Amino acid sequence: MGAAENEALVRRIFAAFARGDGFALRGLFADDAVWTVPGRGVMAGAHHGPEGIFRFLGRLPKQTDGTYASELLDVLASDDRAAALYRARGNRHGRTLELDQLLLFRMGDELVQEVLALPSDPDAFEEFWAP
Repeated sequence: MGAAENEALVRRIFAAFARGDGFALRGLFADDAVWTVPGRGVMAGAHHGPEGIFRFLGRLPKQTDGTYASELLDVLASDDRAAALYRARGNRHGRTLELDQLLLFRMGDELVQEVLALPSDPDAFEEFWAP
């Protein structure tokens, strides 16, 4: 895939998440895709395969009483990679999250192969997602 197609794919993922449309994500992730979230919080870890990734994404609103939202700010893409800058917001256990994050995507065979989440403020991210 080219840069334009990879950018469009990332934008489709964000749009589907914003709509709460998990079905729109089907067919966008490779069978062996991995979405990795750093840290020790309740959302941290490596989430494997489309079903693991969908469970992870589905837990975000559940962990935040429906307050979690992501606002896509920009996408940079090449033939096999993309970077999405977005602002994450939410409330959880009396804590508020509002920070920019970067998702690094690796693409192949017209599917997402890998995603790595990088928060701009790892300490605030850890505090928000702490058990």
